[in-house]
Amino acid sequence: MNGVETYSDKTLSIRISTDGFCFCIYTATLPDSLRFYHYEVDRDITIVSNFEKACKECPFIAEKRFEHINAIIANGDFTTLPAEYDKPEDYSQIFRCCFPQCNDNIEIIANRLTAQNITILFSVEKSLYNRLNELGNVSYYTPPGILMGYIARKPFEASKYLLAYLQKGKSLLFAIADGKLQLTNSFASRDINDQAYYILSIWKEQELSQTNDTLYLCGDNTVEEISPMLSRFIQNRKRINPNSEFRPNLLNKIKDIPFDLQALLLCE
Repeated sequence: MNGVETYSDKTLSIRISTDGFCFCIYTATLPDSLRFYHYEVDRDITIVSNFEKACKECPFIAEKRFEHINAIIANGDFTTLPAEYDKPEDYSQIFRCCFPQCNDNIEIIANRLTAQNITILFSVEKSLYNRLNELGNVSYYTPPGILMGYIARKPFEASKYLLAYLQKGKSLLFAIADGKLQLTNSFASRDINDQAYYILSIWKEQELSQTNDTLYLCGDNTVEEISPMLSRFIQNRKRINPNSEFRPNLLNKIKDIPFDLQALLLCE
């Protein structure tokens, strides 16, 4: 391939967020082969310029081409459709109706979740989309889709619950009843007080019980900070981590790897 090294047996996974990029290469049959690289974004340049810089700095990407790439677009803008209304010709109109501030310089991506009978629509900037596709064959994901897939594969004990995926400045919430998605939404959060407010608001809106229903928490250290605050309002709180569901491997030793990237790698 014109001197370009090809990793035919490895999957490159890239998580793209305004806070930073994560890169992993992984061979499913060799769990301890995983390599991880984190890149902090420079807020003075565009996300595409950041991506170009990250690719040059990442030790296992430069001048290589991968047969398959997973790209997680963690920008927060997404909406859901019931499967019966899933018509590709309507994606643009529906997405732009939900996010009227978005410009024309985007590609709209669909993740179909057959277990939940819904489709998640999200967007990626065109220039970034084109650059990613230059690296190889790309499958695009969004954190809500990954976590819904994780729930389908590893159902929780509670029949009615709220799942909160927390990171500094971000909250992603899922309300589930009898295995069916009742609500999902994301919120920008200045601090844990904001995150607690959103959790308790959705908890009340979904008529969840303070004593009988369960709050599942996942994410970064924000989980440990917020759990004591919520103890006065929600009795059953459980911290979840995908590593505990699988045999120990190299992934368990990587600090600060985002929950959605963990779940994607471990559910492959």
